[in-house]
Amino acid sequence: MHLTLNRLTESNGASLGVLKGLSRTLYTLEEAWRENKPKVSCVPAGTYRCIPHGWETGTKVSKPRTWELVGVPGRSAVLIHVGNTTKDTEGCILAGMGLMVTQLLSSVSDSRIAIELMRREIGQNEFMLTIVDTPKI
Repeated sequence: MHLTLNRLTESNGASLGVLKGLSRTLYTLEEAWRENKPKVSCVPAGTYRCIPHGWETGTKVSKPRTWELVGVPGRSAVLIHVGNTTKDTEGCILAGMGLMVTQLLSSVSDSRIAIELMRREIGQNEFMLTIVDTPKI
């Protein structure tokens, strides 16, 4: 399986995108670009192998049944997981069913539903994720 995250814009310190390759389009939220600093920057554009994280029975991890991006330059423990705003990202990618942008806050909605959809369609399988930055005009 191969998914594509197309980043649309940055707003309120967040990078907002569209995730395609599943039965329906999902939306993403990451931190804005901050020179790839761990826990505070979005992931550099590129293609990454994503592996299951925290699926083993009895495993104690803070973000169970998610996926980890492998090979992010200078970083580790970059996950795709549940969350709504940049307060939840920790340098990871959040998935949601919709996007909301106001003057003060950017967020994804229904993140638990989006991650559950990914769990049903991807399960404990690896997949490839290509992240593409939208050219700035």
